[in-house]
Amino acid sequence: MRVDVRSETLTAAAQRVAAIAEELREDAGRLAAVLAGIGLPRVRSPGEVVLIARWLSVEGRALALVGPGGLWGHSLEFDGLATALRSAARTYVEVERGVAGILAAVAAGADVAGRAGWLVDGPVNGSSPIVRAVPSTLTGPLVGHGGVHGRVPGVADLVAAGEGLDGGRVRVVETTRGDGGSAWVVIIPGTQEWSPRPGSNPFDLSTDVRALTGDATIAAAGVSAALARARAESGRSSPQDPVMLVGHSQGGILAAALVSDPAFRAGNRVTHVVTSGAPVGLFPVPASTRVLSIEHADDPVSRLDLTPNPSGQSWTTLVAPRGGQGAPMDLGRHRLSSYVQTVRAAEGAPRGAVPGLDAWQVSAGEVLGREVRSVRDHVIERGGATT
Repeated sequence: MRVDVRSETLTAAAQRVAAIAEELREDAGRLAAVLAGIGLPRVRSPGEVVLIARWLSVEGRALALVGPGGLWGHSLEFDGLATALRSAARTYVEVERGVAGILAAVAAGADVAGRAGWLVDGPVNGSSPIVRAVPSTLTGPLVGHGGVHGRVPGVADLVAAGEGLDGGRVRVVETTRGDGGSAWVVIIPGTQEWSPRPGSNPFDLSTDVRALTGDATIAAAGVSAALARARAESGRSSPQDPVMLVGHSQGGILAAALVSDPAFRAGNRVTHVVTSGAPVGLFPVPASTRVLSIEHADDPVSRLDLTPNPSGQSWTTLVAPRGGQGAPMDLGRHRLSSYVQTVRAAEGAPRGAVPGLDAWQVSAGEVLGREVRSVRDHVIERGGATT
């Protein structure tokens, strides 16, 4: 069974339910006081008997509303629910602590491996990113054709823009805004190298381990540098420009790590993040950033952090059911092309059919449907790395 909420969500729900129970008791008390103050009227004529009978009927219904079958009874039911939620929250706190312990053990293991030159990245070995501009290879609706500027039709096209980002390539897309300014979309690739010994391409296993355990990485620093270079070359950049980070697998991890970094947010107003097939539930993404996470129920990679994504107005998670084989795990479902198909299907569904998607799309109106001004690709390398 997969837990779909975090301990703080359960605790907040318990507090709200307990408050509802208290409100019901207060309402019951006020109604009881009103009934006690009315008293039984005196009969002065036969015609008043009918009125008294009606009054007694009203009083009976009111007492039923106040009593054990009414407001007081309902308040006790809400109290019981609040107690159950608090108990579940305490249980899930232990789960979270267990996950934190597992990740701490992974980090410690990576440090041990680092003595042999494995899984070493970032400030551990003093390397820094090298960022080189290269011609963009992007095709499709985002770049248009025949001299016509492309547009951003939807989220699926942004996810699909991650295709072909091999060799440590990162893609920065500049779009127009309604006020004439610019918005920025950074497309971050997934894992490309699987050797435990770090090489020149930082989108590798070392970055997977280090980023998932909360360490700074050369890949994330390179993504930040690529965005900064694109903004500087544009000549139209301003501090208020919205930034959207889009990443598949490791790219989603790096996107979540960057938006969780106060230093990165100090220079970039990250309004939206899109992740696909990425374990990002542990990252402290600020509530000011709207997150859309797409996951396949049979993709084991998105569950590597053992933690469900937070739920709330700022974070929407779309979990697609298992594929045609119905197997509990299917690594084929982790492919970027599979996630592109899933997002296209979600966007093509009738409005309201996919919970949370419509609201998220509306919130991303500064990017979705906008004209593309430029597409810049950069190759990121790990400086001073050994292969």
